[in-house]
Order: sequence, then structure tokens, then C-alpha cells
Amino acid sequence: MAARFREVCVRRRDVLRSAVAIAAAPLSSIRPAAFMAGPQDRPGPAQPGLRPFRLDVPGAAIQDLHRRIDATRWPEMPFDTGWTQGTNDGVLRDLVRYWRHGYDWEAVQAGLNRLTHLRGPVGGEALHCVTYAGAGERKPFPLLLMSGWPGSFLEFIHAAPRLAQAGWDLVVPSLPGYGFSDVPREPGMNTRSMAGRMHALMQALGHERYGIHGSDWGALVGTIQAAEHGESVVGLHLTLASAAPAALRTSEPAKPDPVRPDQRERDNGWRAGNTLQSASPQTLGYALEDSPVGCLSWILMRYWSQSDHDADADLWQVFSRDDVLTTAMLYWLPGRMLSSMRLYWETFTNAAPAPFRRVTVPTAYARFQGAVPLGATREAMAPAYNLVRYTEPPRGGHFAALEQPEAFATDVAGFFATLA
Repeated sequence: MAARFREVCVRRRDVLRSAVAIAAAPLSSIRPAAFMAGPQDRPGPAQPGLRPFRLDVPGAAIQDLHRRIDATRWPEMPFDTGWTQGTNDGVLRDLVRYWRHGYDWEAVQAGLNRLTHLRGPVGGEALHCVTYAGAGERKPFPLLLMSGWPGSFLEFIHAAPRLAQAGWDLVVPSLPGYGFSDVPREPGMNTRSMAGRMHALMQALGHERYGIHGSDWGALVGTIQAAEHGESVVGLHLTLASAAPAALRTSEPAKPDPVRPDQRERDNGWRAGNTLQSASPQTLGYALEDSPVGCLSWILMRYWSQSDHDADADLWQVFSRDDVLTTAMLYWLPGRMLSSMRLYWETFTNAAPAPFRRVTVPTAYARFQGAVPLGATREAMAPAYNLVRYTEPPRGGHFAALEQPEAFATDVAGFFATLA
């Protein structure tokens, strides 16, 4: 993951090691250029403007992380609150101990480098993506898989190989301001702007026609992309959907389905976090950019509050500790907490109202029943989409591709097999 390192890491040998990479694929937003982007290190042809990209985090960055963890000033916790007041103190402390003493970054980095990474200028700023080549008997067809916050390309790490094996060429991007993509250099990078940028990415990769899956922010970006680029988008698959806007309704949307009591409590926590990130991302950003434990705590609470589990469940029965920590590293190392959260303000607070265009391309909605938020009902979203497929997978939550990769991949492949 890109580097959160300060000037001390930019000096001497690290600068020399990065010079060739910078010349080949400018890494102007990464602090400093801590990744090697050498085409000779990656198999296969590079796309025009997009160059092969390789992770190479200096040891000094990991040493700095460990130093900051060791210097954490933990709050006094005179009694156990569980998850009722936010992140569970016992779970967080245990995870931080593992992060400091058991988590093997070098092994994780080696595994991530076995993926095919590309990075280069698209629409003026560099975008990063991971690609998977389709295999099997069917002719490969491209699918764009987009997640949201606090997701990353890692969210599809278990589902993507299943889809690729079934014959789909996959593009899994880091949204602008996320992961290894550049931080936007000016205001206005909302979901509509991102939709244009994601379409440009697919065009740059040579995909004139493609399908989209979207979860979280990816669902909003994908909806706009499908509505505005219907000549290229053959179908849209969602695991999160909102009720149709009033302008498209012929009647009031149906009332949402009742949710489990544990979902209702977790939904309140999710909404509180969204409110803060929408209203004041910069206030929160200073703390989360400076403290790795603070960064992890904020992310960990999202995984607890939005995934499918009982109120007293062990979170590690849903996710692996390494997956959650690697996700945190994808925000911590490149310094992407503030830039990623700014999307909430840009979309919900700063964005000028824009006419909503109905999605006419075939749309599928997999409403995973353990998700928080649960999302709109089929009836509530139908006026806004050409809804041709609706499923309710019984297990799996907001991070469906990570929680239930087999069910997720089966649903995605089942839909697009009818279109491409």
C-alpha cells in the first residue's frame, strides 16, 4: 500500500529506488513515491496511459507504523460497554496486538503483488485498478466491480477469482481519493464525477461495452454510470439500492421491510458515522490520518455495524483479521482516510441538485438479508430501474463479496450470463 511516510522516508535510497517508477508512471499523490511501478516486473502488455504497478513499501514505513502503535494513548475504560457505544475496546486492543506482533505485512504485500495492478492518468489524475483475466469455456466479457467506504479492491479478493474462472474479465478500481488512486486536486469529485471517471477508465482499458457491479458508493456511481452511458453498459448489478426519487414515482414507495432488532441498533451506528463524514470529514480526518489505532477503530466499527451476524457474535467468524487489517493498511499507508471520506461531503453536502435519469439498462438487485443498511425494497426501487432480476440471499451483509464470496459470485455471474 502506498506510503504514509513523512519526509524522512523520502530521502536517500528510497528516492533513488523510486526514480524510475516516477518517470514511468507519476505517483505525485503518494507520500512519498514508495511503490515500484516497473513494467518489467509485471507480465502482459500495458494499456495506453496505464502502466503495471507493483507494491514496494519501505521498511521505514512499517517501522513508523509500529512506533505509532507503541505510542498509543489508550483511553481509560473502567467498565465493558461491548459495541453499544462504538468500537468494542477488547476486540480493538486484541486486534491491535495482532497488528503489531503477528500481522505479516511482507507476506501480505507479496500476495497482493501476485495480482495484476495498473495505474496511470485517466481524466487528468492517476487511477489505480486490479484486473483479472477471464478463463474457462465462455468468451470473456468485462465487468467493472466497484465497492465503497471503507472498501477497496480487497473487498473482491475472494469473489473475483471465482468470477474470472467462470469467464469474466474483471476491472476492480480504487475510486478517486482511495487506495492507490490520486487524491482529487480540486473540489467536485462526487458520485457523478466518479461515474464519468470510471467510464473513462473502462474506455482506456479498451472495453467499449461492459457490465457493472456496485456496492455502497459503487452502487451510486454505477447507477449514474449506467444511466448516462447506457450505450456502453450492458447491465447493472447492485447489492445496495435506494428508493426511487419522488420525480420518478407514480405513488409513494412501499414501507421498508422490518429489520431484526440487532440490525436496527447497528443501523443507528452506521447512520451516525455517515452524518459525521458528510458534515465534517476534515475534522475527523486529522485524527484518523495521525493515529493508526484511531484509523483502525473507525474502520473496525463499520465492519461490525454493517455485516451479517448476531448481536453477540465473534466478528472473526465473518471476516479474517488479516482482511480487516489489510483494508486498514490500504487507507493508512497512502494516507487516504480524509480524501476517501470527502466523497460524503462532496455528494451529500456540496453537490448541486441534478435531474435523476431512469436506468433503462437491465438491472439486477441482490438484497442480502443481513446487510446494514438493508436497502430499498423491490417495489420502492422499481420506478428508477429496469429491474429484471431480484434475489434475497439469506446470508451476507453490506460487504457481501467478502462475507459470502461464493453466493455473491454466483448471483453476479447468473445475471450477466443472460446478457453477455
